[in-house]
Amino acid sequence: MRPWDYHPELTEERLVKVAQLLALGRGSAVDRFDPTIGDDNWTLGVCAYNYGCFRIAQAAGAPGFEWLDVIDPGKHFQFSIGGVPMRFWRGDPAEPTAKIVVATPLEQLMLDLEPGVSTAGMLFRIGVITDFDGALLGASFVALRNDQPETVWPLPLAEAEPLVVLLGDERPEGRDLPPPAVGDIDGDELDRDAGRRASPDGA
Repeated sequence: MRPWDYHPELTEERLVKVAQLLALGRGSAVDRFDPTIGDDNWTLGVCAYNYGCFRIAQAAGAPGFEWLDVIDPGKHFQFSIGGVPMRFWRGDPAEPTAKIVVATPLEQLMLDLEPGVSTAGMLFRIGVITDFDGALLGASFVALRNDQPETVWPLPLAEAEPLVVLLGDERPEGRDLPPPAVGDIDGDELDRDAGRRASPDGA
């Protein structure tokens, strides 16, 4: 099945945009990685995860991302696409980690309330794979049923349009400045020199 077969809000375009946000976060972590100050694979992984969460939170609700929202901004970061809860992790999309297959409280509530729905019992995730340096190589939509992947659908990142995120046009208020003095610079220098010569201490 494809993502939108599970839920119409899970469109290819939206899922790809989320994966692109995660790629931006990972790219920032890789760019800042510096073993000479003590960075290692653990710090790279933590930064990449945090930066990915930040990118999603930053884009949520922005123009073009009105469908994106953050449910839980904490350590067990969870977001939603059109109201559908999602999480992400780094690893083989076909072999989800023990932590990522656990339903969050909100997911458990939704599962309990939808016993007759065909997607009942389903959890939706994005699994990302990385290169040796930690940069994102690819991502897949993963639908889990009974802790196991029922669908692993690779996201076509190579074919995607460049990501554009508009974060609003709010700008800090500036302060009023007096108009600049306009005149002959050489004349100003002469005036200052004359003033110094006229002062008692010659300063």
